[in-house]
Amino acid sequence: MAIDLRIMTLNCWGLPFPVICKNRQERIYAIGEYLHKSSFDIIVLEEIWVKSDFHMLREKLKKKLPFSHYFYSGAIGSGICVFSKFLITETMYYCFHLNGHPHKIFHGDWFGGKGVGMCSLLIDGLDINLYCTHFHAEYNPGHDEYEAHRLAQAIELCQFVRRTSSNCDMVIVAGDFNTTPAQLGYKVITHYGNLRDVWRDKNAMDEESGGTCEVPGNIYTDPKNLTRCPHGSRIDYIMYDVKESFEVLVSDWQTGIGKIPELNINYSDHEAVLVKISINKREATESPPLKNLPSQKSLSREQRESLQESLLVLDKGVARCVNEEKFFQSMVFVLSLILYAINNWLVDPMTLEDSLLMAFSISCAKLGLALAIGVSVWTALILKRAEFHALVACKEDIMKLLGV
Repeated sequence: MAIDLRIMTLNCWGLPFPVICKNRQERIYAIGEYLHKSSFDIIVLEEIWVKSDFHMLREKLKKKLPFSHYFYSGAIGSGICVFSKFLITETMYYCFHLNGHPHKIFHGDWFGGKGVGMCSLLIDGLDINLYCTHFHAEYNPGHDEYEAHRLAQAIELCQFVRRTSSNCDMVIVAGDFNTTPAQLGYKVITHYGNLRDVWRDKNAMDEESGGTCEVPGNIYTDPKNLTRCPHGSRIDYIMYDVKESFEVLVSDWQTGIGKIPELNINYSDHEAVLVKISINKREATESPPLKNLPSQKSLSREQRESLQESLLVLDKGVARCVNEEKFFQSMVFVLSLILYAINNWLVDPMTLEDSLLMAFSISCAKLGLALAIGVSVWTALILKRAEFHALVACKEDIMKLLGV
């Protein structure tokens, strides 16, 4: 007997900053209304940063999708949540070792503690592990300083899925990968991780109609980005792997759920991914475990090439990290000299006694310099060292697989 599942994933763009994130309250409420009227079995949402938004959605959906989970992580939460028609028997969250930089406040990924969440589901006797993830954003395609971080996240995703899925019948991975099919991270996930992209199952190699971000027709799309990608970028995915004793048929796949009635605005700056799959059990055979990650001896040519290319990207990431560490070390030296000079040479104590404003200004300058020195020391000795070790650890994992 076939098991039919309707699955949806959407990056909801739910930042709690009205100036940056337009129409958040109206959009999140409309998303809840749309989902309440729909008939999905599993829903994965990203960027639900405001906890009250999750509580509102949970209340709206509890009759149709009574089981839900929010993955708490980092300072502001992962933003990832799941709503399910089926019982969630177990949950787990793995935080990526590389998550951007805390001093890049306006990028903010570090504060969300991005990673991959797992929900174990029991569906008509079928054990399914649902994985939900959100990779680091790209921000500047022409100068992608987070390429190595995102690649390391892709590798950690594959490793986590492998280590937690040996006893299940099927895995489903959904979320915003911030990676297009042409980029290395996608190749790592599909080649090294052995995950099948439902879009490829349904649409073969057609990529032009599959955009999920910066797509034409979305009111939140910057027109400048359409010159680079006229059809938008496909960075949101639903993927799967299944035991050989089962087969999966993708019967429907689409992107987008239109605009919010009456308001005539989009639900998000991303488009939703909606799929319908049918899972059938083959004739009685012994069920081998999921393939997932290969061993060193079983690497295919495609897997080996993807991993070798990954080493080059990680090498660039290590070099960038070392240079940034040296920069912050230099900042500590230069700022300390300036502070020393202000304290001992540049300021006449008699002048400060005569001018309260001058004394206040000098005190503020000293405080600012002291704070800048402290931040630079913390970044150089703690944050950049941690980033360096995470990049090297990822390289070591790949080298073990390649037998280098």
